[in-house]
Amino acid sequence: MKQSYIGLFQDWEVAVARNLVNEFRGKQPCLQREGVEDLMQECLTRWFFVRDDYDPTREASPKTFMGRIIRNKLTDILREQQADKRKVAHLTISLDVPLGNDADSATLLDKLDDSAATDSYTDAFSEVDLRMDLAKVLQKLDSRQKNICHLLGKDGLSIKEASNRLGTPRSTTYDEIERIRKIFQKEGLQEYLE
Repeated sequence: MKQSYIGLFQDWEVAVARNLVNEFRGKQPCLQREGVEDLMQECLTRWFFVRDDYDPTREASPKTFMGRIIRNKLTDILREQQADKRKVAHLTISLDVPLGNDADSATLLDKLDDSAATDSYTDAFSEVDLRMDLAKVLQKLDSRQKNICHLLGKDGLSIKEASNRLGTPRSTTYDEIERIRKIFQKEGLQEYLE
């Protein structure tokens, strides 16, 4: 439902806010879950309380000043969402996710339905625990480190090949691998780096 701001804001104020909200939503996938009108309301509320602070003797125009306020508010919203993601203590794993690397491998539900062997329960839960531990560690890696893990692990490239593909010197790749090792060691998962 489209909000009416008649009487509270001038048309240019609503237009500046709407343009910046749409721009941020286009660049930040996590903001796409938020409604445009919800973001507009938060931004315009912030603007309502600070617009009297505008100083016309400064070089910035009112639109530039408002743009700065709205961008800061949207950045604050992004930071809050990222902080909320870090608060997640438990990861959930679907019972339908394959436990192996191929789509035909058994799922956790298959393992739970298999009442014949209690060892399968232990194996299934150990694998789920491992996946959860690895997922937590992978969240701590930056995009370059994740890319290196993918190239060296899943793609099976050598360090030289990975460096060439990344366009970085081998020494830089070795330094990143050492940082990755430290992160895994800190989490007690160093044996999975072989």
